[in-house]
Amino acid sequence: MQRPENMEIYEDIDLKLGIKSSLPNVKATLALFILIWKSEGRPAEVKYSVQDGDSIRISDELMNKLIAYSSPVYSVHGVSDDQFRQTVNNNQLLKSQMEALIVAFELYWKLGEIVFQDNTKPVSSERTGGVRYPKEIHFTLNMDIIDVAMAGAEEKYKEVLLNWLGLNVATSEREDKLLKSVLTALSETAVFKLDDSGQDVIFNQDSIYRKLLATTEPVDINGDKEAKGSLRVLKTSLNDGTNPYLNYSRGTVTSTNDPDLNLADYQKRVSTFLSLSTTKIVGIDEYEEVESGADAVHESNDDYLTDSSNAELIKYKTGYQTDFHHNRIIFGAPGTGKSYTLNRDKETLLKNGGEYERVTFHPDYSYANFVGTYKPTMVDSVKNLIGSKDERDVLTVLLDDKTAQEKYDLLYEKFKDGDLTRLPLLLGLYSDDKFKTEKKDGSDASGDNSVERNHGRAIRPYVNLISNKQPASEIAYEYVPGPFMRTYVKALKNAQSDSPKPFLLIVEEINRANVAAVFGDIFQLLDRDEDNVSEYAIQTSEDIKKYLAKELGGNPQEYSEIKIPDNMFIWATMNSADQGVFPMDTAFKRRWDFTYLGIDDSEEKIVGKTVELGKGANERIVEWNELRKAINTELLSYKVNEDKLLGPYFLSKKIVPETEPIDPTKFIATFKSKVIMYLFDDAAKQKRQTLFDGCNDKTTYSSICKEFEEKGVFIFAKNISNKFPATAPTNNLTGDGAE
Repeated sequence: MQRPENMEIYEDIDLKLGIKSSLPNVKATLALFILIWKSEGRPAEVKYSVQDGDSIRISDELMNKLIAYSSPVYSVHGVSDDQFRQTVNNNQLLKSQMEALIVAFELYWKLGEIVFQDNTKPVSSERTGGVRYPKEIHFTLNMDIIDVAMAGAEEKYKEVLLNWLGLNVATSEREDKLLKSVLTALSETAVFKLDDSGQDVIFNQDSIYRKLLATTEPVDINGDKEAKGSLRVLKTSLNDGTNPYLNYSRGTVTSTNDPDLNLADYQKRVSTFLSLSTTKIVGIDEYEEVESGADAVHESNDDYLTDSSNAELIKYKTGYQTDFHHNRIIFGAPGTGKSYTLNRDKETLLKNGGEYERVTFHPDYSYANFVGTYKPTMVDSVKNLIGSKDERDVLTVLLDDKTAQEKYDLLYEKFKDGDLTRLPLLLGLYSDDKFKTEKKDGSDASGDNSVERNHGRAIRPYVNLISNKQPASEIAYEYVPGPFMRTYVKALKNAQSDSPKPFLLIVEEINRANVAAVFGDIFQLLDRDEDNVSEYAIQTSEDIKKYLAKELGGNPQEYSEIKIPDNMFIWATMNSADQGVFPMDTAFKRRWDFTYLGIDDSEEKIVGKTVELGKGANERIVEWNELRKAINTELLSYKVNEDKLLGPYFLSKKIVPETEPIDPTKFIATFKSKVIMYLFDDAAKQKRQTLFDGCNDKTTYSSICKEFEEKGVFIFAKNISNKFPATAPTNNLTGDGAE
């Protein structure tokens, strides 16, 4: 017969509250963690990854087991094995740093211990350099709790896990909520730290529940400094919706008010559970000691590589659906209706809300113009220093040419309901005069608050007081956003809401600037994944970090990396026929969807629109569309490229209106300034003698224009003028050729 041994005494757990590493895509990482355990037959431990260059991937043996376990479900939904493999190998269980995985799985959910297969490596090995090393998982009994929860409906829970993983698999709302409830219960012992005006606040989820039940106000878990450790995982987890009791948006938490869930009762159960548990908090202070060897875990925070992905805070995928391409360039010959087409499609895109901004590129356009840069701006110095209207009203009285007693009497009512002792101190800053003071009940104050008044006088030399002598405005350098950044901020701000709208940036004449220089690193964001979110994030500069934090909230470091959200669209027009345009390289082009507008694609609305040209024997009733086509045919015979031909709207709708007769005077003036000039200076520059064969003087633009007034179409070669024979005059002819 044998008896138990003494219980094992475990070391205190380091809660790693100062670690900066993040874990984006929490649900997908959790899903793969659980799928690995289930597909391996519920083991105690598993070596799940192998080296692949500087990265790691799922071992072939484990991948085959994952496919065997999961494919009966995902194949029904049209997902292939290759899609599954790709999704698995892009999971954060393989991409994130070791320390982020430790915080999530050891300290937050307590689902398992993650260690390097090479046990000589310290956990800090992945902080720098971007290299990932093979790992293994030692599972905890919390996995058995999940297994019990899934029993009896395992196929439905498989659907939930595969959906969380990122596959297009329909899921059951009931099982989704139940699994989230189990994981939330497992995370209730987790401890978090935030900074509140320089003071550390150590809290858990129960702290949030109690605040929400005590007041209707949202609970702020952002703190005043950058989030670290388990707080980052909490924010990512809440943002992914893993706690069915809580809603999360941009650092604030509210109750879901789910009718099936009673937060008050749940909070009491959590509180009772925690009272029967003990958690000794270790590692609250910033890491300062440095150890060596395999067990080294503490190093200076300055050495920690910030996992700058801010997916835990910023939602890029809104699920916004549209048939329009997100990156789109419309190109074609001049006058084919490129801008008109974009305007028409813009109205369709924004019919249910959203905003757009339009910009035109030119040769001097730059990255600073497009994205943003620091520029000198005029600022109101007083307004910049004084925030509210009440504060400005007080300042107005303090600066007024009145006695100290008059100022006190004027300001008494403003300060009476607050801290009345501040008023004598303020007056002491601005005046040496004596004045009588009162208590809140109107009776005389003891000593006329001379202590406070004298304090004000004493600190006056050390305070930069605002005075009437200061300039009304001064020059300051501020970050001024360009059209891309303005649209980006609006789109990203909207993406965090429950009602996503499209935000469109229209770039006219995109190739009239050096696009490689104008887009700069933004070029990388144009690669979009299947959800129309940027596939690759870019690192942001310090000025952009600060600007985004100012506009969107949070800390600048939360915007170390950015992506374009799926509700932001960039559409552009391009005319390669223009002189002085910049070429686009292939890498830039392949990130856009190109739509070509043919030379006659939009002609239907100008067919039949006629105008009277020429005088005397040269007078003809000319249909603009036929004249345009005749000129194009002649240009093609000169081997002129199609993109230099005349489109239907080379002359605008103001000159060739769709519903009204053409005004001959306006038409002739515009034809000379646009059509003849374009042909003379550009499209037919080398063929002037042939094209303008009907002119006596073909050498100067002005002489051709003058002859056009008299000869009309007969300034051109016979191949063109012969298209318009003389017709019998009629008294009923209207400006559009109708009789």
